[in-house]
Amino acid sequence: MAAARPQQSSGGARPRILRIGVLLGGKIVEERLIRERTAVTIGQSMKNTFSIPIEGLPLEFTLFAIEENKYYLRFLGKMDGRVSDGSGQVNTLDALKQRGAQQAGDYYQVALGDSSRGKLSLGDLTILFQFVTEPPRQPKPMLPASVRGTFADRFDPRLSVILGISIVAHFAVVIFALLYDIETGDSMAERAYNLTFKQDTYQVDVTQPEPVKATDAGSAAGSAAGDVKKPDKPAATRPSATKPDDGGGRSASDTVAMQEEEAKKFADLLTGEGADGTSEGDMSKRRPGADLGQQITDVKEGGKQVAIGGGAGRGTRGDGDPRVGTGSGPRISGPTGPESAGGGKLVEKAPTGRINVSDKQSFDESTLTPDIVLSKIQSAYMAGLKRCYKTYLAKDASARGKVTLSLTINETGRTVQSGAKGFAGEVDSCIEGLMGSWRFPIPKDKDGEATEASFAITLQLVPD
Repeated sequence: MAAARPQQSSGGARPRILRIGVLLGGKIVEERLIRERTAVTIGQSMKNTFSIPIEGLPLEFTLFAIEENKYYLRFLGKMDGRVSDGSGQVNTLDALKQRGAQQAGDYYQVALGDSSRGKLSLGDLTILFQFVTEPPRQPKPMLPASVRGTFADRFDPRLSVILGISIVAHFAVVIFALLYDIETGDSMAERAYNLTFKQDTYQVDVTQPEPVKATDAGSAAGSAAGDVKKPDKPAATRPSATKPDDGGGRSASDTVAMQEEEAKKFADLLTGEGADGTSEGDMSKRRPGADLGQQITDVKEGGKQVAIGGGAGRGTRGDGDPRVGTGSGPRISGPTGPESAGGGKLVEKAPTGRINVSDKQSFDESTLTPDIVLSKIQSAYMAGLKRCYKTYLAKDASARGKVTLSLTINETGRTVQSGAKGFAGEVDSCIEGLMGSWRFPIPKDKDGEATEASFAITLQLVPD
C-alpha cells in the first residue's frame, strides 16, 4: 500500500527513489522516476502505472509493492532476470525462489534495499530498475513580471467601453419597461389568463319574499282585484291511469289489453301458430327447412337438379316454391370450344409454374446462414419470383431451367449487390429488379459485430 513521502534528513541528504525503464524488443519505450512511495503496477490495462500490451502479461500486476514504507519486488514464476542488493552480490530469480523469496500464490516476493537494482524479462519485455538519489524538482516555468503585466492589462479598452455601454443600455430598457408598463384589462394575454386560470362565478338571488300580515290580507280583500297579487298557477299533474282518452273514452288498462291482443294476432299471422294453426296469411312455407326433407327425397328419386325460386307470387316465377332446374352442364360441341350452360365461353387459364430450390451456398462466416436467407425468400419474396416466371410462361409455356441468385447483404440487412442469371434474359432482369428491395436479418461475425455476407441461391423453374 502507498505510504507518505519520507522527510529529508536534517543533514539535507535527498531520499532515494525508484527509477524504472521499460524496453520492448531491445528498444527503450518509457522511463520514469517514482518520486512518491507508491506501488508500481504493470499489465495490459490502461489503469496500470506502465501499460504494456504484450501476450502473457496479466491484466494488472503489482511489480513493486509498499509495506511499512519499504519496497518489495514481486515477480511471476515465468519471469527471468537477476537482482543485485547493492553490495555487489547478484542473484538470479531462480536462486531467489530457492532462498530468500516468499511465495504468495502465483508470484514471489523479495525485499529491496535503497541500493538495489535489477533486470526482469518476459518475452520481448525487459524491465530495468534501480534506486537513485532524487534529483531536484524543476520549477514551473513562469514569465517575468514585466511580461505578465497586471489583471487590467488583459482587457481591451475599446471592447470594455462597448461592453459597459451595452450593459447600461439594456438595464435602462428593462427599468423603463417595468416603471411605465401600460395596464390593459382586455388584452389577449389577459383574456387567455382568465380563460385558463379563473373559474366562472355565478350570482344567485336568495332574497326571501316578505310575509303577508293578517291585517294586510284583510285590507287586500276589500281592495280592487287588480291590486291583489294572484296565486301562482299550480303545477300540471300527470293524468291518472283511469283517465279516459280523447278518442274512444277507453281507460289505460283497456288500451294495454287491446295492444297485447293485436300483437298476438300479428304473431299468429306471421308464424301460423294461432289457436287453430291455420290462420290467414300462413307463413309456414317461409320457415327455413319447412319441406327441405321432401325436396331432397324428390331429387334423389327423379335424378333432377333443384333450384330455389324467389318471391311468393310477386314475380313471373310463380309462388316461390322449389322448382326443378332446366340448366345443363358444359357443352363441348360448340364451334369454338367448351361453353357453359348459359352459352358463355370459358376463359382459358394462363399456364403457371413451380419454383424449387436446387442449391444454396454462403461465401462468408456470419450468423446469417443460407437457410435463413432462403426461408426469408420463400416467405416474403417467392410470390414476386413466380410472377416473373408466370409472365414468361405466357409466351413460352414449356420454358424450364435454373436461375442463380447472387446477393450481398450489408451491415444493415440491405441487399447492396444482386444479380440473376442462368434463365431467359427477360426473367433474369425481372428477378434482379426485385432483389434490390430485399431485406434480411443483420449478419454478424463471431465477435458480434455487423458485417457483410454474400450468398448464391440456385432455383429450379418448372412449368405445371
